[in-house]
Amino acid sequence: FLGFFPFFPQVNLNSIRRCLLISYDAEAQLLELRHYSVQVVPVGLSRGLRKILQEKFPNLARMDDVSQLL
Repeated sequence: FLGFFPFFPQVNLNSIRRCLLISYDAEAQLLELRHYSVQVVPVGLSRGLRKILQEKFPNLARMDDVSQLL
């Protein structure tokens, strides 16, 4: 299986979107594959600030003041 997937010695955890877990049970001779979707969610922020951070920001170059964003 190592030949199918690239090896990354150092990975930026914020760039991971999917994960594949391969597990082999030698006793039952079964190979188990699990696929996970990974999403980074901010924790410990107020609800309003979290909502602003999760949305895509518009181009601020076209705005005169930050108040136009809010």
